[in-house]
Amino acid sequence: MKILLDTNVLISAFITNGGHCHEILTHAVHQHEMYYTDFILDEFKEKFRKKFNFSSVMIGQFVDFLERFLSRGKTAEVVERICRDANDDQILADALENKVDVVLTGDLDLLVLKIHRGVQILHPKDYWSLPI
Repeated sequence: MKILLDTNVLISAFITNGGHCHEILTHAVHQHEMYYTDFILDEFKEKFRKKFNFSSVMIGQFVDFLERFLSRGKTAEVVERICRDANDDQILADALENKVDVVLTGDLDLLVLKIHRGVQILHPKDYWSLPI
């Protein structure tokens, strides 16, 4: 199964070592095709730098992990306006561009959609109900 991880899930996975999103990430990299995009990576790095004050070295280690264990998908060039937040629209467009099956996110604006053009949008707690 192809899964795109939203930025908030990735951040949670690295901040809460041993937390729910961390467990999902460590399990999913061995069971599914896990994706991120340059858009997600840029947002990931920016939030770690500006919001959490992580050093460039630490952020680099996180990025190295993502590049080693996840697949870099394409960032969509054409983005349809669906959500109130343009970043959420980009996540949906990237999911479609990469033909993923599932987007894992904690973003309520995305979760309310439940499905978008065949892509399931699930909260991380629902990950464990996915088939392996």
